[in-house]
Amino acid sequence: MLPGFIVAAALVACSFAVEAIAVTRSSLRRPPVALMLHLTALAVVTAGCIALTGRPLFSAGVAQVLIGVLALVGNAKYASLREPLVFSDLSLFSQVFAHPRLYLPFLGAGKLTILLVGIAAAVAAFIAEKPAALGQRVAAAVVTLICLPMCIALARRLTLTLHPHSDQCQCGFFAAFAAYLINGMSTAQQRAFTRAAATSPFSFGRPDVQPDVIVVQSESYFDARRLGKYVSGAPYTHFDCARRESFEQGELAVPAWGANTMRSEFAMLTGLTSPELGYARFYPYMFVRRACASLAGYFSRGGYRTVAMHPYYANFFGRRRAFAHMQFDSFLDIAHFDGASRVGPYVGDLPVADKLIALLQASDDKPVFAFAITMENHGPLHLETVSRGEAASRHTLGDDVRWRDLTAYLRHVENADAMIGRLTAYLRERNRPTVLCFYGDHVPAMSSVFDALETEPTRSDYFIWRNFGNDLGTRRDVGVETLGSTIQRAMTHADRVDTDSRNKLQQMPA
Repeated sequence: MLPGFIVAAALVACSFAVEAIAVTRSSLRRPPVALMLHLTALAVVTAGCIALTGRPLFSAGVAQVLIGVLALVGNAKYASLREPLVFSDLSLFSQVFAHPRLYLPFLGAGKLTILLVGIAAAVAAFIAEKPAALGQRVAAAVVTLICLPMCIALARRLTLTLHPHSDQCQCGFFAAFAAYLINGMSTAQQRAFTRAAATSPFSFGRPDVQPDVIVVQSESYFDARRLGKYVSGAPYTHFDCARRESFEQGELAVPAWGANTMRSEFAMLTGLTSPELGYARFYPYMFVRRACASLAGYFSRGGYRTVAMHPYYANFFGRRRAFAHMQFDSFLDIAHFDGASRVGPYVGDLPVADKLIALLQASDDKPVFAFAITMENHGPLHLETVSRGEAASRHTLGDDVRWRDLTAYLRHVENADAMIGRLTAYLRERNRPTVLCFYGDHVPAMSSVFDALETEPTRSDYFIWRNFGNDLGTRRDVGVETLGSTIQRAMTHADRVDTDSRNKLQQMPA
């Protein structure tokens, strides 16, 4: 009995020691419920592994390695994205292998080596250890069945803010992660998501007028001039022009930082805020398993052709499934950009502009709602090559290695700006009323640049422009979830185009 108690105590002590490598490390002075959840979750993992494999030492090691792996990956995520690991990241695990460039460079060679060594050690331990007796495996299964409902009950009782960093610092990394996983994957959360989706402002109604509507979600786009006087205005020439002529423009509060594009995407398309989504805020598309109200559905009810466009793989973030449930008629993914020019590893922004223009030209008399998600400015920026002297036309910080990410970033912003110019030039000459919404999904993952400049921007930018009316660029700083409603307001009077304003727009330079 005593040796078994010592082994269990050592296992528990090691779990807290391994957990301490997390950037959200917490002292043991945490809520009693959190401590109990840590212990019962550890018991579920260890005992469950014993029941399955019959190898106690291997199973104890698996529990420690699991906590360590989650903590290391969480640290890498936090360093790049200012957010620790959350339960929904597990559902993206397969994407690491399907799209390694988007993930592995942020992990780093050191952490990746540690993970591979840990996995190799676990495999070696499994091979070396002899299976336990059947009675031990049955006992372990009983422990698992007892502890699992305890975990669920404790997770429901744990007070959480749904701000991952503060929750993990308060309750401990492993306990908070387990609570998020249990609560986030519960049927109660799925029901809550379904109820929230039903409250979308786009769950009813249809357009009274039928201008074409183009929405461009620009990857990692924000006005970097807010970083300081170092950044040139040259990469923002067409952006500034569009803002001056816009129906509305300003800074945009978004529920993502550095990545997690689908959070801003979903908020724009549904008009729902993070508090309304609960745990679904971290990966909303994971919860879209049936018809879901959206801006696309609103336009579809009005007789529009609704098209989603993204020059990347349709299965990424589960968009193919989600967009079908959100009433998009079609989804033009990477397969529809065959032969399109690339800037770095991704399809450039200008081919997306060309695809949008071709879509409008082929629309005939049926109005179009098109939602385009660009890809060109997707990181990792530190993998890109920057030539000496390239910074000079974009910022005044020089060619030092600290600023290479900023130089590469602004290089892509120039292409996004050219995209704005190409679209607005075409729409100025177009007879059919059209509304163009352009916004950034989040700021870029440039932690090293922001740290060096001692700043941390959180807002992106947007404008809503139209080729009719007489707009003067009204400034409003808003949340991304309000853009759909603003687009609805911008559509007003599209059936009574101001001829004088149209002629004035046509005379402006592209």
